[in-house]
Amino acid sequence: MTLLEQIQKEIMLLPLEKQGEALDFILFLQQRSNVKSQKKNPLRKHPAYGSWRGRNIDALKYQQNIRLEWDNRP
Repeated sequence: MTLLEQIQKEIMLLPLEKQGEALDFILFLQQRSNVKSQKKNPLRKHPAYGSWRGRNIDALKYQQNIRLEWDNRP
């Protein structure tokens, strides 16, 4: 018997009110799971993610220099 079949069997033994509570709990678990997965940075999947890690460069200073170059262009 699969896990799903076991869950279905046990839920069917519950009174209707308790089946509703079981559904509420399942929905709560799904919502909590989705919140955790949304907190993860979706950019982590991008191939360039982390490419600056390990470099001895001040990223903020680098960004400011690039902006200065653009501001001072002819």
